[in-house]
Amino acid sequence: MSVTQPPADTPFGLEPNVAAGLAYLFGLVGGIVIAVGGGTNKFVRWSAAQSITMWALWIIIWKGLGLLAATIIFAPLVVLAVFVLPILGLVLWLWTFITAFQGKEVQVPLVADLTRAVFKSYLQ
Repeated sequence: MSVTQPPADTPFGLEPNVAAGLAYLFGLVGGIVIAVGGGTNKFVRWSAAQSITMWALWIIIWKGLGLLAATIIFAPLVVLAVFVLPILGLVLWLWTFITAFQGKEVQVPLVADLTRAVFKSYLQ
């Protein structure tokens, strides 16, 4: 019986698709853990960086709209903050982690460009 060695270029010896999927599955924390876990696999590093960017941005927008809606009492912002953003977050979460577990790279529109700018040195 032969024993296969775990991948050396991914965090914690995980398969690349599993590491990328976990980065998205556990949101901001998952992205940070996978990024800090090391590894040189570009697919995994991209997934961790984009997960961090996407969920940090989502939290900032959600809290900002909620604060703005509470202080100004602007009904369309309340609807956006309470109904649309959670649904958008759920759809993004499902799409990113399912696609990553399948081993396919995800490029979320707008977020991908911001990720490249913020994590330029990390992604090289």
